[in-house]
Amino acid sequence: MSPKKTPSASWRVAMFIALAGAGSATRAETLDEAWQAALTTDARFAAATSRSQANEAALEAARAERLPSVTATVASSLWRDTPAFDFGGIGFPAGQPLFAGDTLNLASAQVSVPLYMGGALTANVAAAEADRDGQLLSTDTVRQDLKFAVASAYIGVLRAASALEVARSNAASLAGHARDVEDMRRAGQVPTNDYLAAAVSLADARQRDLQAQNALEIARATYNRRVGRPFETPVDLEPLTAPLGGPAIAAPLAELVAAARAARPELAHLDATADALAARADAARAAHRPQLALNGGYAYLENAFLNREDFWFVALGVRFNVFDSGRTRHASATLERQSAAVADDRRDRESEIALEVHRASADLSTARARLDVATGAVQQAEENLRVVRDRYRNGEGTNTEVLDAEALRALSADNFDTAHYDLRLAELALARAIGAL
Repeated sequence: MSPKKTPSASWRVAMFIALAGAGSATRAETLDEAWQAALTTDARFAAATSRSQANEAALEAARAERLPSVTATVASSLWRDTPAFDFGGIGFPAGQPLFAGDTLNLASAQVSVPLYMGGALTANVAAAEADRDGQLLSTDTVRQDLKFAVASAYIGVLRAASALEVARSNAASLAGHARDVEDMRRAGQVPTNDYLAAAVSLADARQRDLQAQNALEIARATYNRRVGRPFETPVDLEPLTAPLGGPAIAAPLAELVAAARAARPELAHLDATADALAARADAARAAHRPQLALNGGYAYLENAFLNREDFWFVALGVRFNVFDSGRTRHASATLERQSAAVADDRRDRESEIALEVHRASADLSTARARLDVATGAVQQAEENLRVVRDRYRNGEGTNTEVLDAEALRALSADNFDTAHYDLRLAELALARAIGAL
């Protein structure tokens, strides 16, 4: 009976390199392409984009309030009793109707120019600008959250595929061992219970193979949902072998926290919200100031009494709110306090973000260390299995030792995969924490 060859000590690392080459040859989908697909199809991101466009239109409307407006009116009214001038009070018995018949025709065109609205127009524009900026920042938050969710699903597929690879390798190795034990049992070299133990371990490995296949199918469906495709769409992804997150995540912790405070869109969004509320408070206070507007235009009044029917006019109007029982004061105070509340929320969120950066940085350091340990463990587990198998074939070891060594090999491979993908995810999590995803 010839001994079976065991994989090389670095088989797990070599598999990642081989998968990377195979992925590029078949033009598998990259993470960047997955992000682009999701940004094109995701409903939440589309809604955020539409809100940004709506706020841009609202800003243009606020700016237009400062410009002249032109209105035109045409009306024809039917009267039951025609209005008339009564001259009886001055000794004339006859009255003079305002217009002939029972129909009054009116037409006018008017231009209105706001000259001074107490600062309300400027404040409303400032509020609309802050709303626009805040919604753009909110859209960026949605974009980064979506990218991280897609990356998690992407890594989930790769993780599940690697787990299936480990399960199949474990089942194949145990199947080979079971054949060896069966041959040795028939030759009278080992007892029957050695074969039975190997067969039970093989059956258990095949169960894990089936479970891993199911987990991979679920991971693929989850990924397809994230990128806006039917769940059953075939998934072929480029392996992640290079570090993610860019050079920004390599900075010292203090610089990472400072970068997050400067770049996280959530903080800037809260700033913009506070600014918008403060501007609306200014607009509310403007109701206590004089309102000045210039009006001019043309009017046509069909009549039988006046010496003419068409008129040109110009008017300067001033409006001043003398007393409103405190409504304006309370309205502006409400907005000011809401703005202060948002500023308080901003300070709390800044603290939370600093903690997120600390946690993400610690997770990244731990993931790097775990991968180093797992890489060495894979090599050691491979060598251990080789030695134990040789001893068993030579009658120096036990079947239990072989089964334990194979279980350790599968465990070390699983640990390597877990550490590898945890590292890639930790890199992206830190990039998201500092607002650089």
